Amino acid sequence: MKLTYRITIFFANLLVIFFCTCQSSYAEEKKVKNFKFTYQDLTSKEVWVTKIDILGDKNISQLKIPSEINGKKVVKLGAKNDPEDDFVESHNIFGIYRSEDDEIIRPKKTIKKVANIKQIVMPSTVTAITPNCFRLVQDGKTINIPRGLTKNILYLCEIKWGKFTISSKNKMYKVSNKFILSKNGKKVYGFAGPGNKLDIPNGVKTIAKEAFVGARIKNISLPKSVNKIETGAFNYIKSARFKISKENIKYGTSNNCIYSKKSGRLVVAASIKDIISIPDQVTCLKEGTSFPGKSIKKIIFPVSLKKIGKYWNSSLLCEKNVELVFKGKKPPEIDATAYLPFSKVYVPKNKKSGYEKAFKRFVDNGDILIHAY
Repeated sequence: MKLTYRITIFFANLLVIFFCTCQSSYAEEKKVKNFKFTYQDLTSKEVWVTKIDILGDKNISQLKIPSEINGKKVVKLGAKNDPEDDFVESHNIFGIYRSEDDEIIRPKKTIKKVANIKQIVMPSTVTAITPNCFRLVQDGKTINIPRGLTKNILYLCEIKWGKFTISSKNKMYKVSNKFILSKNGKKVYGFAGPGNKLDIPNGVKTIAKEAFVGARIKNISLPKSVNKIETGAFNYIKSARFKISKENIKYGTSNNCIYSKKSGRLVVAASIKDIISIPDQVTCLKEGTSFPGKSIKKIIFPVSLKKIGKYWNSSLLCEKNVELVFKGKKPPEIDATAYLPFSKVYVPKNKKSGYEKAFKRFVDNGDILIHAY
């Protein structure tokens, strides 16, 4: 009798789980003015809006996302299949995506309709958005960040928003002069406004990991207060020029590169016309260096360079025949796990044998070919 009872309870629980799962994954639709919201239940009291369709061409300048649908709070926005680590062909909330095959953004009709939206209003109930939720929308729109939304908002920095605001009740972020900052203003996470000249506010002490990665920026100024630049903060910025306050005691700049005054570490290696000329103040290359620019054709290493550490160029994009020019008569010490790209290496006259010995594993593997100049 007890066994029969337990079996009955077991299968009853399975039915409940099955019913809840089906219910939570079932998509429903709700029309509000000129927009259609596709959603699914997350709980008995909360819903996730997975798609927004624009029904007409008029009166759509403001997209006001409802706080409730059928008596349930709207707490999440974004397409269902939107992985954080893969942007290829991921759809935004309007169904727009970039094709993996030809890089074309589709569908064209939806893109034209979204262009007419000037303001996106998220309700205070929203606490989550997917990484690609508003990706690929046009620049110049207005958007607000509710008090409970703290995850994935940094992906929004890919767009130059006409106006970007964050609720004063948000516990993690605030906005100052279009920069997304920590609540205390000491850490900068990104830039969400129009313009390509950035003057990071004085008082900022830390530039966050990948804060400006891929940003469309031409000029960046760092204040005297900055004393920490995290890994990859300026990766893949096509043609940025860097300036640092002369009063900054931690970092200096030369040849459009940034280096640590205290350790001699190369921090940012920005190119000028596809050439990186590492400053004479640099003594070591370590993991975490930012490499703005899409491709590099030549890197010039100074006499002062003493050591090349592991992963120093993990984010560096080079052409296959990149030239590495070493000015030092004595080759730098190189970590056993460090890597030199497939390269033509140029070294001082009569120092070729010394470099061939120091870089033996690269020479033997056919990774580099050393020439004297």
